[in-house]
Order: sequence, then C-alpha cells, then structure tokens
Amino acid sequence: MKNGSEEIIENASLKSIEEVLKAFSVDKEKGLSDEEVNKRLKKYGPNILEEQSQKNIWQILFSQINNPIIYLLSAAAILAFAFNDIAEGIAIVVVLLINTIIGFWMEYKAQKSMKSLKELDKIQARVIRHGKKERIDAEKIVPGDILIVESGDLIPADGRILEATELQIDESPLTGESVPVNKSPEVLKEEKPVADRINILYKGTAVSGGTAKAVVYATGMQTELGSISAMVGEEKKDEIPLNQKLNKLTKNLILVTIGLAVAFLVFGWILGKEIYLLIQTSIAWTIAAIPEGLPIVASIALARGMLRLAKKNVIVKKLEAVETLGETTVIFTDKTGTLTKNQLTVDTLYFPGDVRMNANWKGAKPNIEEKQEPEKNGNFLQIFKISILANDASLDGEEKPEEEEEEQKRDSLGVKEAKGTEGRKIEAEEKKEEVIEKDADDDVAEENEKGDGDPLEIALLSFTKKFDEDLYRKNRSLKRKLHDPFDSETMIMGTVYKENEGFYVAGKGAAHAILDRSSQVLAGNELKELSDDDKEYWHKKNDELSEEGLRVLAFSYKNIDSLPEGKEAEDFIHGMNFAGLIGFIDPPRKEVANAIDICKDAGIKVIMVTGDHPGTAKNVGKEVGIYERDKKKGDGVLSGKNLQEEFEKEDDSKLINTKIFSRVDPSQKLELIKHFQNKGEIVGMTGDGINDAPALKRANIGIAMGKRGTQVAQEVSDMVLKDDAFGSIVKAIEQGRIIFGNIRKFIIYQLSYHLSEILIIALISFTLFTLPLLPLQLLFLNLLSDVFPALALGIGEGNPGIMKKPPKDPEEPILTKKNWIQIGFYGVILTICISGAYFFAHFVWDQPKEITNNVAFFSLAIAQLIHVFNMRETDENIFNNQVTRNKYIWMALAFCFTILIAAYFIPGISEILSFQELELRIWGLIIITSLLPLIIIQLIKIFRKNF
Repeated sequence: MKNGSEEIIENASLKSIEEVLKAFSVDKEKGLSDEEVNKRLKKYGPNILEEQSQKNIWQILFSQINNPIIYLLSAAAILAFAFNDIAEGIAIVVVLLINTIIGFWMEYKAQKSMKSLKELDKIQARVIRHGKKERIDAEKIVPGDILIVESGDLIPADGRILEATELQIDESPLTGESVPVNKSPEVLKEEKPVADRINILYKGTAVSGGTAKAVVYATGMQTELGSISAMVGEEKKDEIPLNQKLNKLTKNLILVTIGLAVAFLVFGWILGKEIYLLIQTSIAWTIAAIPEGLPIVASIALARGMLRLAKKNVIVKKLEAVETLGETTVIFTDKTGTLTKNQLTVDTLYFPGDVRMNANWKGAKPNIEEKQEPEKNGNFLQIFKISILANDASLDGEEKPEEEEEEQKRDSLGVKEAKGTEGRKIEAEEKKEEVIEKDADDDVAEENEKGDGDPLEIALLSFTKKFDEDLYRKNRSLKRKLHDPFDSETMIMGTVYKENEGFYVAGKGAAHAILDRSSQVLAGNELKELSDDDKEYWHKKNDELSEEGLRVLAFSYKNIDSLPEGKEAEDFIHGMNFAGLIGFIDPPRKEVANAIDICKDAGIKVIMVTGDHPGTAKNVGKEVGIYERDKKKGDGVLSGKNLQEEFEKEDDSKLINTKIFSRVDPSQKLELIKHFQNKGEIVGMTGDGINDAPALKRANIGIAMGKRGTQVAQEVSDMVLKDDAFGSIVKAIEQGRIIFGNIRKFIIYQLSYHLSEILIIALISFTLFTLPLLPLQLLFLNLLSDVFPALALGIGEGNPGIMKKPPKDPEEPILTKKNWIQIGFYGVILTICISGAYFFAHFVWDQPKEITNNVAFFSLAIAQLIHVFNMRETDENIFNNQVTRNKYIWMALAFCFTILIAAYFIPGISEILSFQELELRIWGLIIITSLLPLIIIQLIKIFRKNF
C-alpha cells in the first residue's frame, strides 16, 4: 500500500480515477489478490464499527446496591442482629432484597438489546478479486477492493465511484436529504460537504437505482459512518433530572435521620439511659425517616407509564426517560419522516398563461384546486400523458415498461437486470428488507401508492392513476419503442411510443435542459414559438417554485411520423413542445400541526433541524406551524453555513429565536443541543438517520423513529416511536407530566406520614423515654403504606388539563417550598392526633406501655392509609377527584386493611408484631383519632378553596 492512500481517505472526491487506483495499487478489472487482501485485513482490520460498551449483570447489580438508602438500612439490620433482634433484622433484610431485585430487574430489562451498529455490517457485498466477481461478507472488505453495487444494495464501505449508470443513492440516513442523489464518477474541483460529493459512495446508504463500480478507500471506523459512530461514543448524556432530584432528596433525608439519631443517642447517654433502648430508637428513626418503598413505587410508576405509552406506539427504553420528556422545554425535530411522510407527492402544476393548479389530496383522489376543469386543459392532458410515458417506475403489481423491439440501454459493468425472472424478484425482495425503509407506510401513504423506481416517477404514476384510472391505463397500454434513460449530465430522459399512425415522444427533466431542447410552447390548445424571453420567464418560474420548497420537473413532447433510427435514435429529445412544470413536495403529516399547537399551549418550543434545502424546510415549517417570521429577529431560518458565526457571537438572540435550521451537519446538531442545554433547557431530540445519532445521545431525551429510523439512531435513543408520528411525542410528554405529578403526590404522601412517625417517636421518646412504635411495627406498616396506596397514587390518570400548563422549571426540585410546607402541615396534624391518643391512653386511662403502643400503632396505621384521600388538589371536588376516581386506590386500601386485620388475628404474626387484645373503648379511641386528621385536613382544603 502506498503512503498516498492515507491522503485519499480525506480527499478522494478531488482525485481522478487513475490517481485513486494508483494510490491503492489496484487494477479496476482484476481487483486485489487474496494475498494482498490478507495483508490489508491485518493492517486495517475488519470492516466493522466499534460497539458501545454496556453494563454487565454485576455492574447492574452493584448500581442497585450502591445507594445511600441501602447503606442506612443495612446498618440498621446489622445493629438489629447485633442486639439479637433476629426478627427485626430479617425483616429489614427482606425489604433490602425486594428493593434490590425490583431495581435490578427493571434496569436489566431496559438494557439495550439492539446491536444496530453491528447489524449494519451483517450484509453481503460483491467485489472483483483476482479478475473474478465474488460475493463476500461485508466485514471482509478492505481498502482497495473493487466494489460492484446495483439497485437495492446497501453500501458496505466508503468508495470512490469508477463507473456509474443511472446511479441514484438514498443518502437520507446520512445527510437528511429526502430524495435520492444522482451520482457520477466526475472529479470535483473543490472540497464539498458530504451531501454534495457526487462521486463518493458512503457506508450505510442505499442504492435506489442504477449500477456502479467503485474502489473502496475507507472501511470500518475510518468511514463517514465510522466517524459518526466515534462521535456517538465520545458524547455523554447528562444525568436524568428525576435521578438527580431523588438522589438529592434521599441525601437530605439521610442527613436529617442521622442528625436525629445522634442527638437522641447523646441526650440519652447523658441521662444514663439503657444503650439498647437508645440503639433501638435510632433504628426506629431510621425506618421511620426512610420511605423504603420510594424506589419501588417510582420504578413501578415509571414502568406503568412505559406500558401506557407502548399502547400509544411509544417504546421507552429507559424508565426515567418518561419523566424527562415531561420536563422537556425544547424539542429539536428532524423534518424528513418526522414532520413529513418521507414520500414525494405531486403538489403543483404550472402551465403557460400563468395557470397554476394545486393538487388537493383530502379526498379519495387528488382534486385540482382550479376553476378551469383540468380535463379540458391541453397542457394538463399532455403533462398527464408525459408523466406516464416518460417514466421508468412501476406501481406494485405492474411490470416496468420495456421496448417492444429494442433492448434498453444496459450498464457497462456487465451486471444485467434479468427482468421478470423469479430468481431476480426473490433477490430484490431480500435486498429491500436490508435497505433502510424509505417508502411510505400503509398508515400514512394516503397520497402515493407503493412502487419500484425513482420516488418522483412513482409519485407521477400514483397521481395520474388516482386522478383518472381509465386514462392512466389507456396510456400505460401504449408500446414503448425507444428509451433514452436519465443521465446526470444531460438531466433529461425521454421515450418514444407508438400511437395511432405515428409516434409520440415524451420527455421530462430539469427545467433548463428541457427548455434548451424545446422550440415551441403549448399554451392551452395552441402551439407557439418558444422565445428567449419565454425561456427566461420559465427559468425564473422554476426558481420561484424551488424557493417554495418544491422539487421541480419540466415536461415536453412532440408528435413524429416515423421512428428515429441510427444516430437520431440515440438523441431524439430535441425540437420539443414545452408543456409546463410540476412541483413535488414531501407532505407534512396531517397530525403534526395540531401536535405542535398542543406543544405551544404546553410551553414547549419546537425547532426544526434538518439537512435539507432552506426553501423546503421553510415550506414545511409554514405548513405545520413552526415557521414564524419576525422582522426584528430575522427570517426565522438559519443555514448551517452561518451557524458557527452565530455560536461565536455574544448576543445569541438570533440563534435562540430561530425556529428552523437548514443544511445542518451532525456536529452542528450537537453544538445546537449543547448551546440550548447551557441555557438551562431540557432538550428533546427526534431523529431517524445515522447522522442524528450523536445528537440523539447528547440530548436529555433522544427520540428515534421506529419505522424509518436506522438501527443506529434507535440504539442510542431513549425512546422509539413505532408509528414515526410527531403526535406520539405529545402523548409521551403528557404521560411524562402525569407521571411526575403522580410521583410528587406519592412522595408528599409518604414523607408526610414518615414525618409524623419521626415526630411521634421524638415527642414521646424525649418526654417519657419509652419507644411508642417498635421498629418491626414501623417496618410492617411502612411496607403496606409505602407500596400499595403510594403505588396506586403513582399510576393515576392525572389532571386532564395538564397540557395547558407550561413545563416545570428544570431547576425546580422534586419537592418545592410549597410541597415541604404541605408535608410539614400534614405531618404535624397526624402527630398531634396520634400522640394525643397515646397520651390519653397513658395518662387518662392509665394503660400499660404495651397497650399504648398498640393505640399508637393502629391509630397511625388507619390514619396513614386513609391519608391518601388528602392528596386531592385543593380546587378539586371533595368526593369526585383524581384520588376517588382511581380504582387502584380503593383496591389498595381494601388489600391493606385485609392484611392489617389478618395480622391482628393470626397468632404467630400478632406475637411478632407485639399486638395485644384490645378493649372496645380502646378501638373507639383508635377509630376517632385515626379519622380526625382526614376530617381536619379536608375542612382546611374546603376553607382555602372558598376563601
């Protein structure tokens, strides 16, 4: 291998074919020898991408154990065993095991299962080696291999094109371009962006038409896909906000617990109290302060949200991602396939006489929004006919058109299309499965039918067939006599068909090419001379339509008496009659505009970031409601070439206020996300291509497309939309907000009664120096309350108007100052009522500590369980609210009361929990004092609502 090959990797598009072949010491007809292949395999390694490392089972397990709550409870268990309190120690260990097992299982199930980067390499490739064509595993390709590709192939490595015939490549996964790119061996004169390198094939893209021969110059991690893969590996994701907030809350609880325990130990030791009582009380405080069920309920609440979203076509790969999306303040969305259908459709027809016809696709067939009937317009009828005849595509169930008497032009590579053979059809179907999906899905393909061929030609066939199927079939039945296929140099294609006594010539292509080959223009039903002024007018009209975001084709025709022969048959597209223009658009999804309106109501900014043309992006932005022009803040569209300049400015108002970014490359997407994150935004990023992967990983929440999305994008994302619908993101946002609201509710519920437990123990322990609630009783009670009613709160349906509110401040803690006041208020009310019952039984009725212990336990148990009804919003009805409508609340309460009653009456359990046989008057005291907190809190809520 020559040293120059290293330079070729960077500048292959600027080198001639001879230079590239020389640099890699290879003959394009013979290829490499087996010996040379083995040498290069050792030097460059296999043609594969490096996989991202994943946690193994032990790492997942350790992450569950490495938790402050686990440490604190473990210490409590050790102390219990040290003082020979075996039952209590075992109970704490059981709680620890339950928490660890559930957390482990959740994370294990959420472990990435998609090996997308590796899967992309599991393809076969055709190469020329030692003078023969061979089919090999793509991972065995080396730099210098001569690669042969044809329609349906997935490109296995980066290569410089040597020869090409009608070659079109779908580069949308890499560049974001919505239409196939025409490729040729032509040498570029200057360095250009990836999307404009017409002589290069890129790994991971797909051949949508034609054939080619190329020399491989980069494999594995040295390919364009490899550089993006490396970028993905380097990019780190910020910690999930919910995790941050729960961790902060946990640390604060632990500090409070340790502070109380130390204070009590010191105070008791000074007073000379028994050390076992002091230790036991400290353990009780530990159990009272720490909501053991918090991680369980949080995980299950999030898992429940995952299941709900799965039914709505949203697959969540990471539990916390549901809540994060609920906090999202900015969504960066790709255009192609996300906001649009990734399906080119006939949108506008423009004819001489300034006649513009727009296709309306709302009905079963495209209606033309024009006063004049299109069926009576000569230009429309000719364009209709040309669209069918100057067309190499076929709709599903149809055969591609072929000449009746002559062979079509074949590629010079010797790779003939054996059309119609069964083996060829089977092979083509197998290849289609490998190619990244680009055809519209049944759920969204309302405009176009599916077909085989260039998307523009499929769009033309679909339009004409749906508009008038009888006329479509009549033209489709004509016999083709000659064919001049599309060429990237001439930018036109043409056909000759037998019609009546003569022949009909149909041509279509780029406007400048068709106008140059036309001498007359059809205006209505009359042919006129096509002057230079006319041509200038149509050039300008073509530019105007392009600026609207339309992809434009020009159409021409002529009638001739005899079939061209000889040299004339090789170039028969001249002296044509210009018929008009057709503009195509990748239409927006119908539900997107409404979804974006909901986002606006919810205070979420939606920004389009695309690699596509600014005009196209602006047009789609207008359709869906993203584009908003503000004279003071600029046009509202910013091109990638101007982005760096904006990044460097101190005043970033233009950057922040821009709603559409076009011609953006992967590194710029990353910079945009980082810039907005530095501004304190929680960023959601949607994408489907390989080029989106780094940004998807960097975003706070990466959202990949399930149908059209590449496996690379799905691998690094947090969520996958099965239906590719932007509207599903709105459902996910709503669910995320509901889940966060529910989590906040059950944390307030849990902490308020945990606070009451702490205060009850503190009040009675510091005054009477007796333990009112035993650690094992607290553990039993908390297992009931922390899990079942709290879980029922966590899976509630939420507030119907939640999407009318702005997102929370990303800096807002999981519990606000107002929430802490609520917790303190609830805790004090519970403490006063339960401690009051304890003191009443002790001082008034002179009950022993075993009975007063039971009074405190059962009063607190019942009060804790029905305290769940205090979690309604103040403005909700006392009898009809989120809590009372939640069937799971009633089920949880029924279950908990059943367990509580069973524990009291079953001898073995009642003894372990130190339950006593209680008189009827004791039960009366318990019932009254347990109901009092609910009554007091509800009365205060009613008072606050009314006053």
